[in-house]
Amino acid sequence: MNSQTKLGIFYFSNDQHYHSKERERWLPELLALGISWLVLTNEKLIAIPEPFIEALIENGITPVIRLGNIAISPKPSPEFELLVRTYSQWGVQYLQLFDRPNLSSFWGSKSWVNAQLVERFIDLFLPYAEILIKYRIQPIFPCLEVAKGFWDTSFLRLALQSIVRRRHQWLLEKLILSAYVDLYDLSRPLSWGAGGQERWPNAKPYQFSPNTEDQRGLYIADWYETIAKAAVDKPLPIILFDDPIKQPVRVPEPEVTQRTLQVIQRLLDVPADETHAIEGSLSEPLAAEILCLNFCPLVIEGRESDPRAWYSPNGQPKAVADLIRSYCNQKGLNRTPNHSLSHALLLPQLEASHLHRELEKLKPFIMHYQPTIVFSLSEALKAKHVWLPEGLVKLAEPELAELENHGCVIHPLNPTGMSIASD
Repeated sequence: MNSQTKLGIFYFSNDQHYHSKERERWLPELLALGISWLVLTNEKLIAIPEPFIEALIENGITPVIRLGNIAISPKPSPEFELLVRTYSQWGVQYLQLFDRPNLSSFWGSKSWVNAQLVERFIDLFLPYAEILIKYRIQPIFPCLEVAKGFWDTSFLRLALQSIVRRRHQWLLEKLILSAYVDLYDLSRPLSWGAGGQERWPNAKPYQFSPNTEDQRGLYIADWYETIAKAAVDKPLPIILFDDPIKQPVRVPEPEVTQRTLQVIQRLLDVPADETHAIEGSLSEPLAAEILCLNFCPLVIEGRESDPRAWYSPNGQPKAVADLIRSYCNQKGLNRTPNHSLSHALLLPQLEASHLHRELEKLKPFIMHYQPTIVFSLSEALKAKHVWLPEGLVKLAEPELAELENHGCVIHPLNPTGMSIASD
């Protein structure tokens, strides 16, 4: 079943995991986990390799490029426009620029204290957004630090009002909102803040009350969409991100795992117009405008420890990955990679005369199936049916498992007593 879900995750933050072996390693895992969105962080004016992005799109995974604070400059550079044009040609649709412009660290101490902070940010954001839209990529408004610095809901409200006042309808038609979502603060239930400002009218910036809920949680989109409707007279699409630099504090890994699964259930199970029970507790629908929620991280990188990670540093799935894979399997949300080839005949590298003799033996099979003849496992992974001539090709268990994980059907082939089976 090739279902598009709202489930996403952050890929590796460095550039060492885009080559073919890494792509072949992780693509089946992502599809088995029901992933339909992949966050690619790259704070360089160098494109992520085209084959990696192409493979994602071909398999129904939408890449979300995050450039962060790559270029805090009033005028976009020619290199930036070239990068955007390249990504557009490859099919990228979403790109996020800048991060946490409501914090002093974004501006520096001198600029931070100057007046009209939000107006100055919109001055900065507009020319970059214009280039993105020029090349048919939707700009993602940067994530704001939640409930800190220049209060995020106030910053967003002033920013949208500024865009409206400047009459930039071209931007409002393509703009995507974004937000960091705090999932692992166990002092607040997952339902914290549901209903937004309309349900919690006493919530005010810089004031915390045990009797009033706010935007610090899974339902942050309810708060941001209320602001959008008031400022621009319509809701705007929004992408949610688990904050990559904000790890759970003193939360045991089993509890992180349990909460992750509960969030995914709310994301994928609750219809957009009703409330129902998940694991004995009532769960309200998340905002219909949410395009995806991106968890973080896929893999623990380096020596860092992060209980949110779905895989260990050596690539072994942790308990959370096993639970999500099982859940997606039950719901019919897991997938296998698409195959560009129908049949592949895998052969070893042989001397020319030896290869000719073997092909002569296999001629009836080749005439019947017309397979693509390949000489490497990476090429064989592109085929739905992979044929392995006995006596010529003997794959190790990990290689056979890799073929199976890619959804390949493996066929032993006896060239001597050959009988052609039906498709």
